[in-house]
Amino acid sequence: MSLANFMRFKKDVKYDLLVPPLGLDFYNMTPKQAKENFEWFISKIPERMEYFRSRCASDLNIPKETLNYSPESLILVWRWFLQTARMEKTPQEELKRMKEGAKVFGDSFINWEQFTVATKFIMRDIGMYVGQCYVLNYPILYWHYHTKPKNGIDAKQPLIYGFVREYMGKTGDAFFNPIRAAEGTAANFYYKTQKDVDLRDVFVKWIEYIPR
Repeated sequence: MSLANFMRFKKDVKYDLLVPPLGLDFYNMTPKQAKENFEWFISKIPERMEYFRSRCASDLNIPKETLNYSPESLILVWRWFLQTARMEKTPQEELKRMKEGAKVFGDSFINWEQFTVATKFIMRDIGMYVGQCYVLNYPILYWHYHTKPKNGIDAKQPLIYGFVREYMGKTGDAFFNPIRAAEGTAANFYYKTQKDVDLRDVFVKWIEYIPR
């Protein structure tokens, strides 16, 4: 580990990271690896949620049972995240890549700061919690994944299936990526507009797509 990375790690949130053995490069996973990754993810949910709820409740000084997978519990989860999340300066190599891609639009499209490694893994745990909020409260919903199209933005990732949405005048099956939802909601940090209710509001929005 380089000195720079060691200092980044030292300053980061002290949090037990759940690191996927096959990594997070979903695009290059084979269908077999995608299946293995999904099965690993599902197998880790019970113990991971026990750790996550205990850590969150301890930091907020509330009973763990308060984090009961209800929509309102997401307010507490997000409040904890807003208190816990950390930012760091974006590494020079990443800034260089962003500057190359932002030549047409200017520096307003460059993130001079980014979330720390631990913060990004916390988002993944929050996404797992959001997914459980759906499947435990709505039996018609379930965890699943797909491998095609390969270049699909959510391909080979753990998703929540069972939603139905209307798109371009047609009604069809839909899925929700809870980890991406947590990451997208966290982007409010960049605009200084984050609120305790942000994640709960995203969750509630998708309730209208659950078949009755």
